Amino acid sequence: MEKTEKKQVFKKDRTISFAIIVLALAGFLTAVVFDVQPVITVILSLLAATATYEIIRAVGGKSKILFTVACTVSLFTVLAQGFGIALPSTEALYGVYVLLLMTLMVFFHKDILFTHASAAFFASVTLPFAFSCFLRLNNIGDWFEGFTHEEGVYFVGLAFSCSWFTDTFAYIVGVKFGKHKMAPVISPKKSIEGAIGGVVITSLLNVLILYLFTIGCKNLYDYTIFGESATKYLIIIPISMILSLVSMLGDLSASVIKRNFGIKDYSKLIPGHGGIMDRFDSCIFVAPALYCILKLASEFIA
Repeated sequence: MEKTEKKQVFKKDRTISFAIIVLALAGFLTAVVFDVQPVITVILSLLAATATYEIIRAVGGKSKILFTVACTVSLFTVLAQGFGIALPSTEALYGVYVLLLMTLMVFFHKDILFTHASAAFFASVTLPFAFSCFLRLNNIGDWFEGFTHEEGVYFVGLAFSCSWFTDTFAYIVGVKFGKHKMAPVISPKKSIEGAIGGVVITSLLNVLILYLFTIGCKNLYDYTIFGESATKYLIIIPISMILSLVSMLGDLSASVIKRNFGIKDYSKLIPGHGGIMDRFDSCIFVAPALYCILKLASEFIA
């Protein structure tokens, strides 16, 4: 009876949390559509700082001063990107940061192990970059000539769709048809059939979304994103497939960390869903991957 009640409470918490996540995502995408840069920047900086905290905590870190330093670095890195704050040489900053972490490790050697300091550096450097890639995608016209804000909005949406559609449909297809385990030790529930289904369905849905988004832009702004050519619908398929595969890699990588350190979730921030890293593990791989694809494509075309 007690187990049944706990399951019901868990399902209720998970449902409520999911509704909040959907509303938060809708609010974020609204800010992206209307290009409310300060709101986008603050949200992404908070996500980066929270994810940094979760990574350090996952490896056993408990030092408040280490949390404070690493999370502050994460927070300020994204804020600087979003608000256009000029920073000194990146190499110099990284050098000073490493010295600071090593100093903390010496003075607080009982609380801060090398594992903790390494995780802090890794998280507070890579996660802000990953989340700031959403800023780069939204402001795509500032980075790559020929793109507009409308196309930046689409790219942000594409990063989320490849991350969450892949996960959702891989699970659905896997439950129905999954027979061959993809990574039995890391994530026993994932199957090869599910992965294929997730990639294919996500790619097809992204074609449909691009079509609807094109119609919407044409009606609202009298502008056709990515031009009139129908080849854009063909190009989006391989891009979606690559990003879906990257999404799964991100999910599995985050699972490996949890397996290594014997934890189920990165935190309990979102009841029934875990923490920021549990919800955004694939996104922090997909957004940088999409940005890199666009950068390589622009250099190749140029």
